[in-house]
Amino acid sequence: MSVKREIKCPSCGKFTLWLGRNHDRCLYCAEFLQNEEFIKKLENEIVTQVKEENDIFHIHPSDGKFTRVFKRFFRKVRKITVIVQGLFIGFMTLILWILGMMAT
Repeated sequence: MSVKREIKCPSCGKFTLWLGRNHDRCLYCAEFLQNEEFIKKLENEIVTQVKEENDIFHIHPSDGKFTRVFKRFFRKVRKITVIVQGLFIGFMTLILWILGMMAT
């Protein structure tokens, strides 16, 4: 469902129809109505895509079957390692806090 309403165009100042999407354009000057949000969305998509492509375990279309399985396995190992490290840091913080409370 799209929301239909009229808003004032930020570039030409005339009221135009807006359907609630980021890529809607003014009917008079053809500029984007939600220019800042549209640009931020595109930038976030590009940054996410670049991060994925720069990842050492990114699966390329030219990778063989063994390489794909290898990369998927080590992605999971990396996620598990990060979770275990976070839990360890939280546990050690709790222990140190308890010891600190007992000392006072």
